[in-house]
Amino acid sequence: DLGSLALSTGMITAVVFILVAVGAAFSQALGTAGIPEQLLGPTIERVGDSQTLALLLIAVAFFIGCMFVDPIVVILILVPIFKPLIQATGLDPIHVGVIVTLQAAIGSATPPFGCDIFTAIAVFRRPYMDVIRGTPPFVFILLLATVILIMFPQISLFLPSLGG
Repeated sequence: DLGSLALSTGMITAVVFILVAVGAAFSQALGTAGIPEQLLGPTIERVGDSQTLALLLIAVAFFIGCMFVDPIVVILILVPIFKPLIQATGLDPIHVGVIVTLQAAIGSATPPFGCDIFTAIAVFRRPYMDVIRGTPPFVFILLLATVILIMFPQISLFLPSLGG
């Protein structure tokens, strides 16, 4: 079985690396073309200095993106797009990273195409409907945690503040 396992692992790894490479190239092309500034220019003006609104926008975008595409690719594409908004509102990069990471985790476990769902199907050998039936309570709790983190950023910034 070792040969077939190695082949299967290699194929999965190759697919992930291809997705990451395409995502990185797309992200670079977006940045070079100035697309982030063009896309978010009006949004930055509407959001103004509201960090809460900016974080909600970022959270929704990453959550929805990770429901359909691998989180690494979503991060590679969306971070450069949201960078001007993050800078304009003066958000702490650590806090944004916590929100983005949480949204990537939630989106990956949310139907219809969250990649964690398909991992669970393969590992537990259960049908799609059996796997997604158990996700709503966890998704709800994690979305509630997101709202709490957005409203109280000191929660995610507590440990870094101890360092100096």
